[in-house]
Amino acid sequence: MRSMKILNVSITVCDVAKAAQFYRDILLLPVDVTPTGAEVVIGSSRLTLTAGDSFEGVHHLAFGILPSEFELAHEWLARRVSLLQAGSSDVFFGGDDWKSRSLYFLGPEGIILEFIARDADASTASSNGETPQMLSISEVGIGVDVVPDTVATLSEELAIPTFYDYSNTFAAMGSHDGLLIVVDQERLWFPNKISQPARGPLTVQIESPTRKSRLVLGSRISIVSG
Repeated sequence: MRSMKILNVSITVCDVAKAAQFYRDILLLPVDVTPTGAEVVIGSSRLTLTAGDSFEGVHHLAFGILPSEFELAHEWLARRVSLLQAGSSDVFFGGDDWKSRSLYFLGPEGIILEFIARDADASTASSNGETPQMLSISEVGIGVDVVPDTVATLSEELAIPTFYDYSNTFAAMGSHDGLLIVVDQERLWFPNKISQPARGPLTVQIESPTRKSRLVLGSRISIVSG
């Protein structure tokens, strides 16, 4: 697979109006209210919010930004939310393979959100505005019972390759354009390490060269490809 893009992520929230307000008023993203919830436009991706019951754990999403706009995004975001820290820093560097810098913060109902700037996007033109450009949903966190089994299923059924990091409790699958972050259900989300992956419904629609297909992982997670 040369590229995998995340087209849509669908999750449930207890308070749709409050969640939509955060994405519209804090992150200044376009939000369309629908009869069943709300849809947030994040570059080439969409985040669909529908009303649902409360659940244990929290979701994790990363929004891609331009490396040339990282400092702008840092200052802009710090004026709007409290950035999460590890030690004395709120800037997180990926390893040599990832070639990235990240900012983490909490969104509606505890969701762990991230701005990630990848060197792979260095050639994309900057918007030269006062608001950082969000390119897409770059990563989606998925909590599963057995990481190696899920990795094998995603690879065999949807031809999604592992990225770089891979262990019995963590695997990044996809490409620089879009990654599924597959983690053990008991693993705590980085960087605050106090919340486990969400046990609520999650549907991820991806664009990939494989034939159109729908893969159900457990009772609550669906990956739609095609």
